[in-house]
Amino acid sequence: MNRRSLIAGAGALVAAGSASPALATFGDTPLGGTVTLGVVAPFSGDEIRLGEQMGNGVRAATDDANRIRGSLDKAYQMRTFDDQNLLASGLVNAQFACDDPTVVAVIGHLSGRITEAAMQTYVTNKMPVLCPASTYDRLTAHGYGNLVRLSTKDSTEGHLAAIYLAKTLAPKSVVTLYQDGDYGADVAAGFQDEMLGAKTPISAIGFSWEKPDFTAVAKAALAKAPDAIFLAGLAHDMGPIVPKLRQAGYTGAFYASQGFFDPATLRTYAKDLEGAIVSTAIPPLNLAPGAFRIKNDYERRYGTLTPLAAFSYAAAQIVIAIVRRVGAADRIGVQRVLASTGRFDTVVGPMTFASDGDPQNPNAYFYTIKDGAWRYVTAANPSNFVVK
Repeated sequence: MNRRSLIAGAGALVAAGSASPALATFGDTPLGGTVTLGVVAPFSGDEIRLGEQMGNGVRAATDDANRIRGSLDKAYQMRTFDDQNLLASGLVNAQFACDDPTVVAVIGHLSGRITEAAMQTYVTNKMPVLCPASTYDRLTAHGYGNLVRLSTKDSTEGHLAAIYLAKTLAPKSVVTLYQDGDYGADVAAGFQDEMLGAKTPISAIGFSWEKPDFTAVAKAALAKAPDAIFLAGLAHDMGPIVPKLRQAGYTGAFYASQGFFDPATLRTYAKDLEGAIVSTAIPPLNLAPGAFRIKNDYERRYGTLTPLAAFSYAAAQIVIAIVRRVGAADRIGVQRVLASTGRFDTVVGPMTFASDGDPQNPNAYFYTIKDGAWRYVTAANPSNFVVK
């Protein structure tokens, strides 16, 4: 299974803008100099639409920063590197980005596995990397000092989902389902750990991704007499288990990870999942006053601000904030501040980063399915960023 960013999957919920990836330009030569942000993403191939969302997000952030700069301030531009969301191309383009002496930070890649594979290249070249989308646990497991991830990793999302489930349902028995592909096991493990810590009886049932027997899995799950079932998987892979469970007589609650925060869920399983709770790292930007102007300005130029574009915009905001805050104009300066515990205000909310590169205060946002549409419920850690 070719795992791609979960944020990108959610981004397909809304139409994407389609501006061509290119170097951002401005009408004059800035006295303060120019800072270049590299964007390594698929700008051709099967995932070009997602690469364009990343490019549009960064481009919008640099344009917004240039619009309000003074004559002595630095200007910002972006340069794109097309990795086609392929491993070999990702490694080559990581080196291309590092070989450009004007690039002070890289935003990318779409895939967490490709980002992980390219990290040695970035470490060798002292290149700061901001990963806007991937939830892949291992990405931040190596202790790289030059990498930060903006989204909540899989195992942490599982913990937060379990806390929310226990608080809202107080179940006597829970089952979590996951497949042996490359997404789901970490979410299920985090979920199970939290449930065991709360002394809630939990059964974790893994099954084949390649040749799933959904009927047998449904039977095994219902043998545990669960009050709730947590789906730690992707909607287009694990989704068929939902009608099988309903047909077998399951009437309890469904909870799911952000692999189900996907158009396929509403298209195919909305009726069976009516009332289900799905967690994701994506805040409801329509309810975030701090994102209102950015969202409107972006949508006038590119169309709907997708989650992937929003996280890419946020990554660019962080680099721009570092340059403005300390006058950093090279990779080492940006990396030094990025590794600190400073707070960055972004379109997806305030962010600080722990020493491993993950968000210091990771969050999950919970949505429910009502009448065939997503409805925002609450956040694991509510704040005044989202007003409900």
